[in-house]
Amino acid sequence: MKGIFKDIFSVFFPKYCLGCNTIINDFEDFLCVECSNKLKETNFHLLEKNPLYHKFFGKITLSCATALLYFQKQGVTQQLIHHLKYHKQENIGQWLGKWLGNRLQQSPYYQHIDTVIPVPIHPKKLKIRGYNQVELFARELALSLNATYVDNVLIKTHSNTAQAKKHWFERQKDNQNLFTIQNTEKIIGKNILLVDDVITTGATIEVCANALLQAERVTIGIACMAYVENE
Repeated sequence: MKGIFKDIFSVFFPKYCLGCNTIINDFEDFLCVECSNKLKETNFHLLEKNPLYHKFFGKITLSCATALLYFQKQGVTQQLIHHLKYHKQENIGQWLGKWLGNRLQQSPYYQHIDTVIPVPIHPKKLKIRGYNQVELFARELALSLNATYVDNVLIKTHSNTAQAKKHWFERQKDNQNLFTIQNTEKIIGKNILLVDDVITTGATIEVCANALLQAERVTIGIACMAYVENE
């Protein structure tokens, strides 16, 4: 009977691919096979020092750095993250977190991580959106690495304007003093994985990392859903 009701439900309420809007099967997650094949993994977890790691050279010292996917404008990855952030598709973050978490379990460069912290959003934005789009992604990474998920240490104190079209210098200027830390006793001596959705210039990550580094004996690694090349 369950199967019958499921079939009827799928007829009246079909699932659509977030990439091309075609109807997809129940066993497919968010994307059709064709669109899934367009997702391009970075495989940065296989390299101790990769392009994302080098982006922060001379700015912050990182223990590791990875991104699951390459980000391309108008591409499938952009569609996924757009639906995650603006169309209440929070489970996309969980799906991507399980995917990357599986990769990190197989990498020797992430086994030291004991604390996972998401880049926070401002309380006003959190109230409007209802969730931090990075939360479920970060929780899955923590679960995969047997690490502790912590979201009450790094705090965003001010709201800022849209950052996507700004250059690194402009973002760096805007981000100054946007983040602070509290409950520092929770991260003293910890190996932190700082997690965000998309890294473009890296300005936000840099400011967040510098805030966390105010705590004693902290190391910082970073992970994100998608990485924008040539920024």
